[in-house]
Amino acid sequence: MNAEDRKGENIREEVIKEEDIIKETWGSMSFGKKLEYLWMYYKSWLFAAVILVGVICLGVSMYKGMHTKILLNAVVIGGDSQKAEWLEESFFQYAGFEEKDGVVRVRANIPDDKGGNTSKTALTTLMGANAVDVLVCSKSVFEEYAVQDGFVDMKEFLGEKAAEYGEAVSDYGVLLTSGNILEREDMTSYDEIYVAVPVNSQNPENAAKFIQYLMQ
Repeated sequence: MNAEDRKGENIREEVIKEEDIIKETWGSMSFGKKLEYLWMYYKSWLFAAVILVGVICLGVSMYKGMHTKILLNAVVIGGDSQKAEWLEESFFQYAGFEEKDGVVRVRANIPDDKGGNTSKTALTTLMGANAVDVLVCSKSVFEEYAVQDGFVDMKEFLGEKAAEYGEAVSDYGVLLTSGNILEREDMTSYDEIYVAVPVNSQNPENAAKFIQYLMQ
């Protein structure tokens, strides 16, 4: 055995001895020492495990996203994003949905910046992706998109309900009456709350239910 082989053999023996020592003293080692040992000898494996868990979680999330039915996509411009979940659950119960039916999504994170680039880009992107069934917004936003024929004819859309709502219904939207549920819950900061349905709404029946819910 040459010198290089003897050196390699000695290193292996030292490693084996160190592992034996660790095994014997593992039970009495402090939590910090155990972490230090695991990090020193197994950090590459730990990194691989973390990456694997991340990939699995991402895959599960994507799978659920692809196989989850969206019952309604509602966007509340300038809304209170902390109350979006409350609005989802409240309408879900009102509509009589069950968990197996799908989910209701409410986006309330687009600011009411008076037609600024931030809100305009975000809203245009969502509407272009067919991801808006109902839009809740201020008068300025409503008028900007209404003149572009971006909303359905509300009187035709609501049918008999349009007469019931009276003057609250205009050609392309509904002006929520004072004391509506969004106002009571401080969901928006503007006084006049308009509701409209984009022409490319994917869930028109549930959009109509949502308007009925808001008109309570």
